[in-house]
Amino acid sequence: MSAVEQKLRGRRRHLAVVGDAQSPVTEVEPSNPYPVPVIACWGPSGSPGKSTIATNIAAELALAGQRVLLIDLDTLAPSLSLALGLVDTPAGLSACLRLAEQQRLTRAEFERLTVSIALGRHELRFMPGLNSASRWQEVTPERFERMLAEFASFVDFVVLDLAQATDFKARVMHPSTLANQELVTRDTLLRTVLVKATKLVLVSGCDPVAAQRFLLASELLSELKRNSQVYVVVNKFRTSTLGSGAKDELEQTYLNLAKLRVDCFIPDDPQNIDKAMLNGLPLVLLKRSSPARVAIGQLTKQLLAGSITRASVAKLS
Repeated sequence: MSAVEQKLRGRRRHLAVVGDAQSPVTEVEPSNPYPVPVIACWGPSGSPGKSTIATNIAAELALAGQRVLLIDLDTLAPSLSLALGLVDTPAGLSACLRLAEQQRLTRAEFERLTVSIALGRHELRFMPGLNSASRWQEVTPERFERMLAEFASFVDFVVLDLAQATDFKARVMHPSTLANQELVTRDTLLRTVLVKATKLVLVSGCDPVAAQRFLLASELLSELKRNSQVYVVVNKFRTSTLGSGAKDELEQTYLNLAKLRVDCFIPDDPQNIDKAMLNGLPLVLLKRSSPARVAIGQLTKQLLAGSITRASVAKLS
């Protein structure tokens, strides 16, 4: 065995230490899918870029002619309003949940409580998240699904930016979770969305630490009987952290240890990503030829496959 092969083998062995294989598995029974197609973006701790991926997938879908709603459903650290450069935002999620429960969530209220983001001739609707992370108890799975049912007639796709898990395996708990252990836990909504989302985009970084965190997070998915179709995305991909064989190494590691296939590598594109953040814009409005934007466009085509007409998919090219 060559020195390089020994190094790669040792590296994968290191990544394999991601939890107790003998831990009991608690399965969640699969339930009916949501009343509208839901694409949920989720990833482990460490800022792998799930919010950036969610925003840009939503923009690409809107440019394909779809009626898209992007929701900041990160109940731990909502950030999409800031990333989109929005200062004065409507009540958004909390108000829509309340109106849906009262059966008063009309099209007019929807437009009042969401933000319209112009994408040329197209439009993306954005729903701001909670204005305080301590209000996470308001977003129950039942209220959230009721709200989606109200959107069914005027939204084609809902894209979600999800929070990371707070009480899984490592038992890293948020104080509010500790204070309410006998009530609904902070991860109840997250688990429900992971099960019921139409398609689930799992976002990983590409350095050894990010890979190990991803493998740990993937254990949560193995507990759930999901309806969702899973797409694995390696974000900020570069070879400087894992060597020239980084792509093959990550593909084999995730397939062997998590039984997950990598569907998309998004190139590290800091100049364009930072400029998009500075201007509060999706990449497609900043530079269509950006390497990251091109990769996200291809990912969106995969997400749309089998969901809409070929003509709509063609608009992404």
